Amino acid sequence: MATTRVPWNEVSIKNSCAHRVLHVWYRITFPELRSSASSCRLCCLYADIALDCVRGHLPGVSKALFKDGAEEKLKLEDLVMTKSHDRLAIQVLEQNFTLSIFRDGRTDGFEVEGERFDRGYRVGRYTNSRESFERAKEWLSECLTEHACPRPGTARVLLPKRLLVVEGALDDPVRLVETRGDEYPYVCLSHRWGDPRHKQLKTTTRTVKSHMEKIEWVDLPATFRDSVTVCRSMNVKYLWIDSLCILQSFSEITPTELEVTRQDFAQENSTMARTYQNSHFTISADLSDHMDSGFFSKHPVDDYRKEVITDDGNRAFVYIREPINHYQDNVPNLETRGWTLQEFLLPPRVLHFGEFDIEWRCKTQITCECGHLDRQEYNQSPWHRHHSTEVAVKPPPNDSEGALKWWERVVHEYTSRQLTNAADKLPALSGLAQQRKQVRGGVYLAGLWQDSLLHDLCWYHVSNYNVATSGGVGHRHPHYRAPSWSWAAVDTDSGCSWWWTGPIGLHSRQLTKEPKPACVILESICEPATTDDTGEVRSGFLNIKTSLTSAEICRDPEDKVLWTIHKLDPSLTLRFFKPDCGLEDDNLNFGDRVFCAPIVGIKYSSGVNCGGLALKQVDTNVYQRVGFCNIDAKHTNPGTHQEGTTTVDLENFAWPGSGQVRIRII
Repeated sequence: MATTRVPWNEVSIKNSCAHRVLHVWYRITFPELRSSASSCRLCCLYADIALDCVRGHLPGVSKALFKDGAEEKLKLEDLVMTKSHDRLAIQVLEQNFTLSIFRDGRTDGFEVEGERFDRGYRVGRYTNSRESFERAKEWLSECLTEHACPRPGTARVLLPKRLLVVEGALDDPVRLVETRGDEYPYVCLSHRWGDPRHKQLKTTTRTVKSHMEKIEWVDLPATFRDSVTVCRSMNVKYLWIDSLCILQSFSEITPTELEVTRQDFAQENSTMARTYQNSHFTISADLSDHMDSGFFSKHPVDDYRKEVITDDGNRAFVYIREPINHYQDNVPNLETRGWTLQEFLLPPRVLHFGEFDIEWRCKTQITCECGHLDRQEYNQSPWHRHHSTEVAVKPPPNDSEGALKWWERVVHEYTSRQLTNAADKLPALSGLAQQRKQVRGGVYLAGLWQDSLLHDLCWYHVSNYNVATSGGVGHRHPHYRAPSWSWAAVDTDSGCSWWWTGPIGLHSRQLTKEPKPACVILESICEPATTDDTGEVRSGFLNIKTSLTSAEICRDPEDKVLWTIHKLDPSLTLRFFKPDCGLEDDNLNFGDRVFCAPIVGIKYSSGVNCGGLALKQVDTNVYQRVGFCNIDAKHTNPGTHQEGTTTVDLENFAWPGSGQVRIRII
């Protein structure tokens, strides 16, 4: 590595010194910087870095702009620089370079001309380097010995039905085993299956026997080989991969084989929470686009060091490399998939393999090889890569409001993700539903919970910008997947939201109290399609006592949603309406009649503000949900109720001019 000594100059530093104005809001030219370099060690350092950059002396960071290295060809006025935090941006001849400057996190802090360098860490050149695996082993050891994260003992661990034995030399074969109770610790793999045109490997009723004898190294797709390499480098004997440890379907499957496969999947999926929770750690193959893509980094990370004289007269090193960050705009494709949410949240420890470095996340700590995630200001930032799931990473609280908010966060994040197989909508969330049941129990109803059912029914999907012109908020799948009153019945690319969270309303007005029931749930039933009561459902219905008022489907005059409703009773005011999907999905047309049923409400001096369901009638007293509505109902004798109170029993509430009826929603 090259070393540059920056001369010591005992001079006073003026406020006009170039490095003091070198920040993101002010650009300085190279001559301005160099004029300060003779009297300022820091300006000398920055000027030296800039010249090394354009000369191509920074390996892996910059390239020479001139074949013969003649810097006189460079007009120094063409080189401008800005700085933000540890980033130095250099623009020259219409080319841009961004460099990260940091001190080694293993050394004490130091200052040069009053400026303290950010702490960082040198990383392995590739994520499968010896240095990276050593860092991962340090994190694992620290978590197991110092953190309060779960550490299941081998005697109590309930294991998945099958595991891979992966011990051996670099390219030795692996084999599948049926567990007996002592196969621990084991590691899980979170990955993308991807396009089947790429090499895939699955265990089926026809291959399970041969897989228990051996699976040759060359037969493993690249992502699986990489995961075996991780286990062998970290001295772990057992590995769990979904496609190899659970029986999978295939094109020539017979009815008998299909039934065996379905039962095996249902059994293993019903214990998915336990599989991930009991793992030693989970490998997150962030770079994997398919089974054969692999997940180790493809591009090397090189750094370059400069020796400096610190303010106390000592010598120290700063390091320069391309920036590595972990912001939300760098979220890997793996974390956009539905199945991987529970693989992200359930394990006690996750080891991420990213584009440039590895990252560690446990229930106590989030850190990374480069040190970017360790900074206090980053971990408190809304741009934090894990900010959106930070609450859900913790186990669900045991109190009703805490559990409700935790499940909201889980479902909101889950419904923002994509599934290759639409039938997986409920199975892919089964593990997190099991985790919630472990803490609070409760009856699970196709993505909703009986102990918070009135709240859970008031879901809707927030439209993306100008969604009306793109065809609607969601799409109702043609094959039955869930009752219409469940968010799982609709596919969308936007996250699911609720009318209110806890005591605060999200729309219309800020509610001073939590809404109260405006209907009575008489019966709520979901029939599981398998032995997994948190997985697929065969059917479901709600019997409720409520009130109905009719409305007519029309176009939204503001074009905010694909369709809305009007022509309600004159005493009712529609505050907002959210259709579940396009009209064609529910066999509706403009001008058709729908019915609004209040679910919850809160009384005000002028009336009642209700959150309710828009329903389509399909049979006598039988309805399907088609949207969510927020409606104000005026009191017939205003002034008789105190503002913001809920002292009157809303369970007997009825729309003006309507009585209560008993209906079924399917």
